[in-house]
Amino acid sequence: MYEFHGWANIHETTAEANAGSLELIIKNIQSFISELDWSSGLLELYPAKGNCYLSVGGFLNRKTSEAEEIIKLYQFIADQAPGSYGLLYTRDDEDIEGYDNQFRVFVLARGNIQLKEDVFLSPFVPVVEDDNE
Repeated sequence: MYEFHGWANIHETTAEANAGSLELIIKNIQSFISELDWSSGLLELYPAKGNCYLSVGGFLNRKTSEAEEIIKLYQFIADQAPGSYGLLYTRDDEDIEGYDNQFRVFVLARGNIQLKEDVFLSPFVPVVEDDNE
């Protein structure tokens, strides 16, 4: 199973949430989202208190194109609004590169995305679940 949980706060620049183009940036992000082949999970862009937030989350039977689309969405946000920040936690229990027992974290900040290892819920077994072998 592939699971993902994330959020992002959309800011136009690192100095200002809205330097005058945030409305256009939000429209661009909404357009990007509308073009995704998205059929499951949570994917919502919403306004709150003068800011704009993204929430994503879900479970897929296996890592599919939807998983890649979420990472592309975060990269699109980084490119469009370099002041944005947020996290995307992912876990793929079928990962063949040795990450099948841990979360990986995509960190969005200052127009970049960095992949980090999780220190809070990993290793998944035994931190979250018991070994059932």
